[in-house]
Amino acid sequence: MDPICPPSTVYAAYNGYAGERDIRVWRYADHGGGYGSTPREHLAWLHARGLAADGS
Repeated sequence: MDPICPPSTVYAAYNGYAGERDIRVWRYADHGGGYGSTPREHLAWLHARGLAADGS
């Protein structure tokens, strides 16, 4: 549904990348993705890899 980055281009890049990867799909969310949940998703991903502070 994203007019800026169509799913076909995103999936092509995702499928072509050989490293560790993870993808989230927010149907009908256009270019904004998961909106309010996106920063939490990003921080959780970084924290799981020791790349973000734990908030304490």
